[in-house]
Amino acid sequence: MRPNTVLFSLAAFTLISCAPAPDRTNAPDNTQPQGNISPLSEILVLGDSQISFGAGDAYRRFFANLDTNCPSLGLDRAPASTAAVGVRSSSLQNWTATDGPARGVICDVDSKYGVNAGAYGVTSPQRSYVQIGKDPAYPFCQPDKSPLQAVFDAPDYDPDLVVLAFLGNSFQRWQSADNTRVDWQAARALIPDDKACVVMSTIPAFKPEDNRLSLVAQTNLGNAVRADGRCAFVAGLTPETLEEFEGNKTHFRLREDGTVRDPRHPSEASAARFTQLQTPALCAAVGRAVLQ
Repeated sequence: MRPNTVLFSLAAFTLISCAPAPDRTNAPDNTQPQGNISPLSEILVLGDSQISFGAGDAYRRFFANLDTNCPSLGLDRAPASTAAVGVRSSSLQNWTATDGPARGVICDVDSKYGVNAGAYGVTSPQRSYVQIGKDPAYPFCQPDKSPLQAVFDAPDYDPDLVVLAFLGNSFQRWQSADNTRVDWQAARALIPDDKACVVMSTIPAFKPEDNRLSLVAQTNLGNAVRADGRCAFVAGLTPETLEEFEGNKTHFRLREDGTVRDPRHPSEASAARFTQLQTPALCAAVGRAVLQ
């Protein structure tokens, strides 16, 4: 641990002492069969603004290179197509809503910016900003359908593996285990049986008070996902990632005076560090998901 952050880190963990301990279930599953998993030709990552602002390219690069990042999976080649799409200020329940303001977070034109999503690997390998439902490459707003249902119905989207990366915008709502279970079951019902699925939670924030709430939400989400066994779960807030990110301003975008400008969104470089720390857990989760 960095000497000049010891006191801050001790204070931070005091603040989260009433929350669940960071998830320690991310260790690779040693019972996982090695090699010979089904080929993956297309992977799609859906999530919130952390993808748009920082994490999208890191996630896309990680999953686009599963053959080298996860050699134990025994993939003969990398997936042919890998994309990440993040809609700002969105939560899992927005993707499963069929009408009303909840669906509007995904489908209504952003009044301030005119676009609402950062996308990687669909229309370009680098980030492009798009409006979901208006850009023809993202036809996720069909009448009487939730955006998530529309993703799986879109002719140009046929992922073998879908990765749902959510937490931050739900950390208040998911203080309730019942709310979390309802939101997960709504999403789980829309994932086709032939799609492998991984659910991963957020990259830690800069502020300990945010992470304290996120730890509770993460515990509730992990319990909900594991309860039905449909998808593999990867906790983003672990002792290692909290030590790396919480209170470490070098991992966040800064103002000219050196203060943190955006405490909930990592920089692109630090998101790559997150995937590096999470590589064993992510590889194990992909293996479990594909072999289920």
